[in-house]
Amino acid sequence: MKKILITGGAGFIGSHLIKRLVNVGYDVIVIDNLERGCKENIESVLDKITFLKLDLRDYDSTVKYFKNIDVVIHLASKVGGIGTYTSQPYKILSNNILIDSNVLRAVLENGVNKYFYASSAHVYPKQLQKTKDSPKMLEENVYPADCELSYGWGKLIGEKQIEYAVKEHPNFNAAIARFIGIYGTNQDYELETGSVIPVFSHRAIKYPEVPFNVWGDGTETRSYCFIDDTLDCIELMVGGLETMRLTNVNVGKEERNSITEIAESIINISNKNIIIDYDKTNPTKIWGQWCDCSLVEKLYDWRATTSLNDGLKVVYNDIKERLGYE
Repeated sequence: MKKILITGGAGFIGSHLIKRLVNVGYDVIVIDNLERGCKENIESVLDKITFLKLDLRDYDSTVKYFKNIDVVIHLASKVGGIGTYTSQPYKILSNNILIDSNVLRAVLENGVNKYFYASSAHVYPKQLQKTKDSPKMLEENVYPADCELSYGWGKLIGEKQIEYAVKEHPNFNAAIARFIGIYGTNQDYELETGSVIPVFSHRAIKYPEVPFNVWGDGTETRSYCFIDDTLDCIELMVGGLETMRLTNVNVGKEERNSITEIAESIINISNKNIIIDYDKTNPTKIWGQWCDCSLVEKLYDWRATTSLNDGLKVVYNDIKERLGYE
């Protein structure tokens, strides 16, 4: 596994993963259209990798770069905050189905036999996420399918394509990680497009110039897993492709907190007297997300260990520096 191609490598997870792989000697090729990722995220290793600014929705312009690759790590996806998912459902779904289909087709046509796919906890049925004290979601709970967001439907279709590909191609091994709440440095912190932790950090840093808004009443619950723990798991799963035909596991931390608890933790880190403004006019789509991660621990001897408070401090200071605050 000397030559690794990473799609979406200039994004959040990809930028961290590339640096780790380069440091241990892998030959890394990155494909990213820079729609959401940015080259600044990987500037420190640009001279050590092959970077290709390409759009994976254009199959003909990208397929040739999958030739002579040992492993493909597919992270590229059309993503955003909850506002993006709810306002652009068709755009999210159609783009992600096209991207995933093109990448898997290129992998198979070029004879790449080791494939890692980044899925999401959003594949789980909405009835398992409609209460703040929702039960832990086991991998098999994904069916009967009834995703809340089109993003989840796209990921579920991506998973099914991989399952069928493994059945049809006896030398093709795949690992699917259903990520839940991955966070860390280099995340999008823009108020309209970012996810909860970086957006809350952004609001706290700029408060009172920017109000500390929270959608809903703050009682929704979420689970979050720090990026360093996530990278450890990806490495183990990629290594497992040598012998494992197909694995599909939840990757996250078995710990959940309310949105208010997360907001208050970030406020404490900021050392500011911040008043939270709850916007209850926005309907809550997902009340609780809590995944059972016992299978990934059993298969790969992995468990997330970074405490939420330690991770939040790292993210807060990262965004503060990126925003130009002392």
